[in-house]
Amino acid sequence: MIEFDYDAESDGHRPPIDVPRPARVATRSSTEESDGTKGTRRLYVEFELSASSAVACPLEEVGPDADRIDRQSSDGECHTETAREPDDGTPAGTTDTEIRHTKNEITSECYCPIFFEYDRIPKVTEVTDEGIVIRTYLPDRDHLSALIADLRDVTESLSLRRLTRIDSVDGDRSNRVTLDLSTLTETEQETAAMAVASGYYETPRATSVGELAAELDITKSAMSQRLNSVESKLALAAFR
Repeated sequence: MIEFDYDAESDGHRPPIDVPRPARVATRSSTEESDGTKGTRRLYVEFELSASSAVACPLEEVGPDADRIDRQSSDGECHTETAREPDDGTPAGTTDTEIRHTKNEITSECYCPIFFEYDRIPKVTEVTDEGIVIRTYLPDRDHLSALIADLRDVTESLSLRRLTRIDSVDGDRSNRVTLDLSTLTETEQETAAMAVASGYYETPRATSVGELAAELDITKSAMSQRLNSVESKLALAAFR
């Protein structure tokens, strides 16, 4: 059984959950530095998505009005329990709390199993009328690209809102780069995600414009224009 939860008042994490790990997915990306030290790189990703129209996702139906959401996935079924606290100042958890339970079959159009296939637990942090905000950790850019591609196959809409790259050396956090991607187009989001994950914004840079362009099979000039567009929008967003 897989468990995951959403709490509108907290961004805390539950204790680690035992989930079967597919052999093709690594849980950590390690690098060996030239001086012999070992480093670990992780990507902290925030998505905003909406379920396929073929799926009656309970989160989208009752999530926007809920103060707490608990979900469990077991035997091909998704169980969702939502709690809505009274607005009259009554303490939370009293008999006036409105509890609602739903049960839905998990199908090939559901997006949560995609995260499980990558050995990730989707952390739901916000549910709005526009979509569901989910955060998760990934070991490297290859996993990020593959996860995005698979999620796009089963969602109505998908966008990257935030991406943080965390590098640590010998267990100590040494570098963190965060980009708010919510103002970017889909192409710009993918460009920014690749640049951050590849270390373009590190000091010193771990990759070049030419190397990024070669990975996307575009010219160096085109890649430079994409990065300029991304950086201009991010700079404007930072001062709003």
